Amino acid sequence: MMHPPLLALLLAAAMAGGAAHAQTASAGAVPTPASRLAVDTATGGSGQARAIVRAVREATLSSRLAARITQMPVREGQAFNEGTLLVAFDCERQLAEARAAAAAVQVQSKMVDTNRELDRFESIGKNDLLVSIAQLDKVTAEAEALNATVKDCRIVAPFQGRVVQHLARAHEAVSPSQPLLKIVDPDDLEVDILVPSTWLVRLKPGAPLVLTVDETGGRWKGQIERVTPSIDPVSRTARIVGKLQQPNASTPLPLPGMSGYASFPGRTH
Repeated sequence: MMHPPLLALLLAAAMAGGAAHAQTASAGAVPTPASRLAVDTATGGSGQARAIVRAVREATLSSRLAARITQMPVREGQAFNEGTLLVAFDCERQLAEARAAAAAVQVQSKMVDTNRELDRFESIGKNDLLVSIAQLDKVTAEAEALNATVKDCRIVAPFQGRVVQHLARAHEAVSPSQPLLKIVDPDDLEVDILVPSTWLVRLKPGAPLVLTVDETGGRWKGQIERVTPSIDPVSRTARIVGKLQQPNASTPLPLPGMSGYASFPGRTH
């Protein structure tokens, strides 16, 4: 199914543009390109449809600990590489517990070795040996759990991108699952396009598209990457996803969240 927020946003843009078209036509004025686009999108009279640019990779990172933040070294708007430290927590207690658990594993491991040696000379009961082995398994599992907690004391970037917003600050105490910051990869973009369902006969994956961005007026070439396998029964529209092509490294792509309209060269009406 199409995501309700996306459908609502695209339909709202089309309805707003349609109202503007009706007002200019009644006054005898020439309709604006935006109003013509809204009417064309609704009627299928042209090869244009409303579109929204979104990032393929974006995330809101959250805490898995109840701890105090010590570092958030990457500021809002700054770029980072995959693996860059984004958040660090005060984990002195967790580190101490992990060291204690490691020491307990060493002690119990020596106990098991001693009991096995005694078992060779039948100087210990089988049950005592089995109990010591089970105890070793227990303290080993506890040590592994604490080591996993220690790993959560640092949050590193899962992909290359930029920080969009800090939702917490250094020196604040946070709770588990509390959102900390939003990140996005602005160089890996997709275009969500809402089209009349009747267009699906001709719009297939691999077909070319041209995106014109409202905010900048720039035009970007791309192609249809996939078609969602459902039709909205109320609006009789379908959602297709396109992939933009970056003409060269010096030309920046549109920003996630920008909108505009997509046209489809070669489409037969």
